[in-house]
Amino acid sequence: MIKNIIFDLGNVLVNVEYERFINKLKSSGVSDETYMNFFKGGNYRLLGYESGDINTDEFITKCLTGLSLKMQRNDYADAFNDMFSEIVPMSRLVKKLKAEGRFRLYLLSNTSPLHFEYIKGNYDYVNLLEKFALSYELNCLKPDDIIYSRAVEHLGVNPGESIFIDDLPENCAAAEKAGIRTICYDKDDHAKFEKEFEKMINC
Repeated sequence: MIKNIIFDLGNVLVNVEYERFINKLKSSGVSDETYMNFFKGGNYRLLGYESGDINTDEFITKCLTGLSLKMQRNDYADAFNDMFSEIVPMSRLVKKLKAEGRFRLYLLSNTSPLHFEYIKGNYDYVNLLEKFALSYELNCLKPDDIIYSRAVEHLGVNPGESIFIDDLPENCAAAEKAGIRTICYDKDDHAKFEKEFEKMINC
């Protein structure tokens, strides 16, 4: 029987639009080539911020230096956080599930301190989740196998009683290997997700 619903964050609970962040960098004089070279093809996770290898001050310093940005630290943090928006049907689902009290609600996300604190402060429905398993606190990233075992222990859940909702197939496949049932979420087809979710929680 399903007792736990574990949500991913980006493109499941909130939209992630990296282009807004990139455009702010460009408007501050960062070229496409500089951006792509510094972020290794656009993947800032390789800097180690989301895996907890460096802290926020170190991350901002690396970015300002590596991108040759003459920007205030707070302005860079604001630009870095300017990529999110509410996924309304999913926020409604979280509120509905919380009100019903049938399931315990959790989060498992690759994220950073800047992003997570910003999201908690701006999207109240995320705070309805009971406990958070965050990559920078667990010191590992999805889809590495270890993050699922650490998350299960941290959240105190039974994998066989849990559903994990993520937007990336590789993250869902790794969770399945850990014994967690999954739904791969497509924010452009929430109706399909609702049907699959209802079937899974009621079987």
